[in-house]
Amino acid sequence: MSTSFEVSGHGSADTGTTSQRRRTVALVTCGTVLAMVLTVPALPLRPALRLSDEGDTVGHLPLAEGERFTIAYVHSIDGLPIEEDIDVRDGRMVVDATRLRQFGAGMGHIPGEGTGHADGEWWVVDGIGRDIGTELVIRVGAPTTDHRIRTPDDEVRLSRCLAARPVTVEPVRVSALRLLLEGGPGPEC
Repeated sequence: MSTSFEVSGHGSADTGTTSQRRRTVALVTCGTVLAMVLTVPALPLRPALRLSDEGDTVGHLPLAEGERFTIAYVHSIDGLPIEEDIDVRDGRMVVDATRLRQFGAGMGHIPGEGTGHADGEWWVVDGIGRDIGTELVIRVGAPTTDHRIRTPDDEVRLSRCLAARPVTVEPVRVSALRLLLEGGPGPEC
């Protein structure tokens, strides 16, 4: 019998060993979970843009240090595209350039803010350097306005699902794990 017990691993003596193994597995699992909970805040933080709708986070768009993002839309009066490039500097947003197809209502070059020049079909004003603060609220236009936020790796089309809503854009630092698990807002919000 003794040989059979050792080979098969069955019998009453094995119950204590199985219980001990279960306790060990439970302790290791709890320890692993605790270590993860304590480690997550220490993970490196990455720059990102938080998009929120009246305080509810829609998602995050990752940015690399020094990258800019673009807000693009169609002008409501002349129906032509406009793009604004915004740099994130020390947690603040700074408008660096504007591109438009023609001067429309409220558009154009402001003396002392950048330099305008033609670039193919676009009129470009570079070097604007206008600090717009730590958050930007966009009143998202109708689907014909086609408000979009672009980073070098992503584009989110806001008008299809958030028309007439105030969307707040703000630079934040988010853990790499959160960016991985959460993913960004979908291309259609």
